[in-house]
Amino acid sequence: MTALSPDTDPAETASDETDAPRSRLNPLAIAVFTLAVIIGGLLVWLSFAGGPQPRQFVVPLNTEGGAERTILSGDTVTAPPPPQVLDGTDTPPADTAPPPDEPVVTAAQDAAEPADTADTSAEPGGLQEIGSLEPLPLGAPLREAPIAGLFEETDSGLLPIISGDGARAVASYARPFTKPAAGVEARPRVAILITGFGLNRTFAERALEQLPADISLGFTPYSGDLQNQINAARADGHEVVLELPMEPFNYPDNDPGPYTLLTSLPEDANRKRLEWLLARGTGYFATVNRQGGRFLSETDALSPILTALKLRGLGFIDTGSTVRSATVESVPEAGFDWARGGQVIDATKSPRQIDQALKELEDSARQSGIALGIGTALPVTVERVAMWAEKLDAKGIDLVPVSAVLADR
Repeated sequence: MTALSPDTDPAETASDETDAPRSRLNPLAIAVFTLAVIIGGLLVWLSFAGGPQPRQFVVPLNTEGGAERTILSGDTVTAPPPPQVLDGTDTPPADTAPPPDEPVVTAAQDAAEPADTADTSAEPGGLQEIGSLEPLPLGAPLREAPIAGLFEETDSGLLPIISGDGARAVASYARPFTKPAAGVEARPRVAILITGFGLNRTFAERALEQLPADISLGFTPYSGDLQNQINAARADGHEVVLELPMEPFNYPDNDPGPYTLLTSLPEDANRKRLEWLLARGTGYFATVNRQGGRFLSETDALSPILTALKLRGLGFIDTGSTVRSATVESVPEAGFDWARGGQVIDATKSPRQIDQALKELEDSARQSGIALGIGTALPVTVERVAMWAEKLDAKGIDLVPVSAVLADR
């Protein structure tokens, strides 16, 4: 607006017949105008700064000097640039360069600081079993990753390995749980895996706020902030699985993303892609298929992948979303922990249908002793699962992490 000159008043009329001096602005009007400007500025400031701010998670990482980084602030994570497509002869490039000031856990940093060591709880010469860790107090975080002895440094990044004393990621990174006592009739048990985290921090933040720690979370390897989000989930007590993009029946019209495992690729090419995917982060105890109707139905393609996971001490979860899965026929004969989902809880994205699917999951647990449900990281799914979990104990059903289902097999 155009300010008036303090020396004149538009309403003032000068008499041509007198020599009387012009009158000045009314002091009261000046005071009222000044007060109005101050109040208006205050209201504008409050509109931007007065509302409640989203809660942030600050998780210490294994970086020199005890650096911390704020994560999950509510914005959307930018995925890394699409990697090159491997045709079976190329070698996967090293990890995408992190953003400026992005803390990255390296083997050298891990060795420079006191490292958490693997608690194998295994017989001499044997493999660490799932469920061998002592149960945690309520609200306690899971152990920091990576655990010394459970990774190797490669051109692709850190890859999980079985330690010399038999410790494995599938057991060491799983959430501890109490096994049913031998000879005692156990209560029905239900496990839930919520997948699709990693590209939207708001969804991840809501899940950590609402879901109990026994709910397991699945993360995409394409997140540009994957390790920090895994760290946040584990700090909140959730065990984590890594999603593996697999070829669907209508590929490439339906493309799960770069480095998708394909039935058309040679075994060596898929293994290279698998290593690239596994090296995106650390701290996950198992992997889960992302789509994959066609890939899961082809034993010749799936079997080498499951064998590679076994040799690296990881588990596998088949979401059960395709009836033509060949997982059973492709599983290595011994020493491999895996499970298949029995219920997709949000196939229909409505509160009523999700509640019905969860009820059917309860019935399945009563019949078979333990049941596994799979859902996605939609706000409606997270909300219904959180409300459902609060009432489980009163129904005589125990909520357990997904690793308990792998151990049951």
